[in-house]
Amino acid sequence: MKLIFVRHGQAGPYCADDAGRDLTEFGEAQARQTGEYLANNHQIDLIIASPYNRANQTARLILQAITDKNAESESADMPAFITVSSITPDDDPTIGLDDIDCAIRNKFGDDANDKTIAVVCHMPIVARMTAILDGLPPAPFALAECRCFDAPVIAPDLGVQRAAFVPAQPE
Repeated sequence: MKLIFVRHGQAGPYCADDAGRDLTEFGEAQARQTGEYLANNHQIDLIIASPYNRANQTARLILQAITDKNAESESADMPAFITVSSITPDDDPTIGLDDIDCAIRNKFGDDANDKTIAVVCHMPIVARMTAILDGLPPAPFALAECRCFDAPVIAPDLGVQRAAFVPAQPE
């Protein structure tokens, strides 16, 4: 299985309604850059997003880039899109990975090992989940950064990072 973890693009300032924060124009551009990278380099089967606005918006812009690329190549394969509520910033990364695994298995069953899944969420949970997968200390993700892992199953120390992409960052 290929797992691609993505941090959301730049969002508006912190406020009382953290879940409601939207992407800035710059954050939308970052998400499009990451979407183009993913569309050009990976065949995504499923996009899983946090329910928070900024992650959901990032995921939908990635989906749009994939849709546009598939339309150019006349490919009918479009990724499915689901939301998982346990991958918000301060959630438990072990529970988040378990819920991601359940969502993948529910969608694909025994065929899950041949799939490519993009997971769009937040710091710090994205760094903590990837640290569990690869057994390395958590490393911060840049805005809209993606890291691609191969993993036979979603379990501690079984993931190997194979690629990464970082879009333009704020100055």
